[in-house]
Amino acid sequence: MDTQNEMEKPKVESLIAQLAELNSRSRWYSSQLWQVPFAYLGIAGVVLARLADKNSIFGLGLIATGLFGIFVSIHMYGMQNGERRAVRNLQKIEKELKLEPTAECKHKTYVLPLQIAMTLVIIVCLIVGAYLLK
Repeated sequence: MDTQNEMEKPKVESLIAQLAELNSRSRWYSSQLWQVPFAYLGIAGVVLARLADKNSIFGLGLIATGLFGIFVSIHMYGMQNGERRAVRNLQKIEKELKLEPTAECKHKTYVLPLQIAMTLVIIVCLIVGAYLLK
């Protein structure tokens, strides 16, 4: 009986360490999921404001801003998947340790509005940029 308890102790300690690491990772992903869109929108605003009086390259600036936004959106999609994986693994470990489940993904509450804003900016930049480059 003592041997079984001794064998389970390292497993529990390992699960607790994984729980802490996954918790840290999911928090990092969560913070990035709202910081990255704000950074993109801010950078896009600054770039376009600086180019507003330069008619010859403003259309090109809009296209570049839209394309950069597509790459940022792809990056955010990857971060969302990372957060989902971390939360799913957290939930598994909480279940194994017989803890009350607390981990959950709440993308729709704070990420979706930012993604919609980014998508609108990307679409407008690409359409207006293409129109100006004609």
